Amino acid sequence: MHIYVDIIIILPLLVLCYQLYSFSVNSKGEDKQGRCQKLGVIYMTLGIIAMVVRSVSFAFFGLIMMMLGFRLLAKGLDRLNKTKYIDLYDDDKQV
Repeated sequence: MHIYVDIIIILPLLVLCYQLYSFSVNSKGEDKQGRCQKLGVIYMTLGIIAMVVRSVSFAFFGLIMMMLGFRLLAKGLDRLNKTKYIDLYDDDKQV
């Protein structure tokens, strides 16, 4: 019975967190970088705290939050105004 209560608490939290995730990822420019970095740190913190609770349902919640946190941090570190792409660079071509 205790695990059902945990799931009832966790599911709305996951929906809310995914809504915030999609809002941050769909922002543009410097707003996207700042929002993604801040929310990534918050998600990582929530994931680590959920892992400390030592319940199976909260452990999965913590893993999901940590994965979303890593993705947000990676998107927040992305460069603005990319002009050179490594996979499109032709070494033989003279500039």
